[in-house]
Amino acid sequence: MSYFLAALLFALLAAGGNALFVYAQKRGELPQNPLLLLSGAAFVCFLILLGTTFFFERPDFGAYARTRGVWMLATGIGLTVTFLGFHFLFTRFGASYYTLYASLAILTTSVGVGFFAYREPINGYVVASTVAALVAMGLLGVGLANRG
Repeated sequence: MSYFLAALLFALLAAGGNALFVYAQKRGELPQNPLLLLSGAAFVCFLILLGTTFFFERPDFGAYARTRGVWMLATGIGLTVTFLGFHFLFTRFGASYYTLYASLAILTTSVGVGFFAYREPINGYVVASTVAALVAMGLLGVGLANRG
């Protein structure tokens, strides 16, 4: 299996999970306390992820937390901000606005983290795909403004 195909399959897996996340969040919203759904979902996610850790090498958790605790904290904050952003985007605007998130994620993650923070290689195709994300965002704006 090629490197790109393997990456594509993992991206498809993540996209499918994300679609389920958006669908369930929109369907399960509680008007009295909408963030209760996210809290419950995060707890279910925690339990599932904790269960999957038994399929991997089990390092000393104390040492692991001491050496990587700051990254666990940063990841948790990132997930919280993502969950909150998704909640407000999808419940107030709808799933069709996902293009905004996806395009901005390309800029912040692929360009910001990948290129600037980790110095991952870039070429004309990568730049063209980033430009295409910006075009997609612009087309979404035009389409939404003209749908009546």
